[in-house]
Amino acid sequence: MIRLQRNLVRAAFALSVFSFGAAPAIAQVGLPGSNPQRSTRQTNPGASDIDESTKNLRDEDPAVRLEAVKSLAASQDKKAVEHLIEATADLDPRVKIKAIDALGTLRAADATPVLVQVLYMRESEPWLQQRVLVSLGKIGDTRSAKPIADFLSRDTDAATKGTAIYALGEIGDPSSVADLKRIGDSSSDETTQRLVRDAVAKIEQRQINPEVVVKALRDSEEDQRPASASAASPLAY
Repeated sequence: MIRLQRNLVRAAFALSVFSFGAAPAIAQVGLPGSNPQRSTRQTNPGASDIDESTKNLRDEDPAVRLEAVKSLAASQDKKAVEHLIEATADLDPRVKIKAIDALGTLRAADATPVLVQVLYMRESEPWLQQRVLVSLGKIGDTRSAKPIADFLSRDTDAATKGTAIYALGEIGDPSSVADLKRIGDSSSDETTQRLVRDAVAKIEQRQINPEVVVKALRDSEEDQRPASASAASPLAY
């Protein structure tokens, strides 16, 4: 009886060793009916993130929409620009501003017509116009140069006018020089005149040496932006 019990113990031990040794192999092979391939969400997380953010852009909660815009802004997917352009029409100013800022940072030339439209909208307040001008300056699309020059002929506050002048310098379209000089000659404000001189010099420098890289406007570098360019703007962060 004792010998029989010992044999049973040995058999059980051997069976347990076999089971533990075989487990990794079973895990590698997979169970019948299982799919060893990873899901689409795992293999292509970027596409899923874009889809989720796009869905969240239509959420009733502006905080959710704001997070969606932030996610799109950080995305490397070209489709994100399309949805960021859509977000510029958001009713919440934080979402709207974040989308506008993101388009500028991404230098999304496709957004130029929409941003120009926002600039000219009657309900666009100065703080919003300034953010649009900053983004247009970052993008550097020459298609926006003429609309910005025409915008300067409007009766607007000094901060917005200064931002527009600076944006023209960033865009660097030679056709803007005449408009800038006209504005400088007709203004008695020393700050406006200085901004005009700087913008004209920047454009002319580009004509002399096209390889000169002009630093784009950055929100984190206030010394590169006109005074009060973002004053009284609702925070988008």
